[in-house]
Amino acid sequence: VDCDRIQQLLTHLLSTAIKFSSADQTIWLTAEQQQTATSQVLITVRDQGRGIPEDKLDLIFERFQQVDVSDTRKKGGTGLGLAICRQIVHQHQGQIWVNSGLGEGSTFNVLLPIGAIE
Repeated sequence: VDCDRIQQLLTHLLSTAIKFSSADQTIWLTAEQQQTATSQVLITVRDQGRGIPEDKLDLIFERFQQVDVSDTRKKGGTGLGLAICRQIVHQHQGQIWVNSGLGEGSTFNVLLPIGAIE
């Protein structure tokens, strides 16, 4: 496992949640072991931000993609962060996905084999 990359993954997911939430909103980070045929850990970062339109959910993990072009000017960023997160997760034989809807916030999920993060 590359501990620095896992830290980079978590830092980016949390900073994204903070960036797209207002100061009075809560952000949750949870990790729980999943008892399946192989031990896994499910890490979630959930926010109460503006959410992501359904037609953008798959695109946000692509390079240089942002939900709103004006985000680059207002929030900063290159549109590379979530693509890097996806790469890190895949290098650790894991999965990453998001559940979201406009006005509902977003929940980023990362499923990693336990051996990949010990």
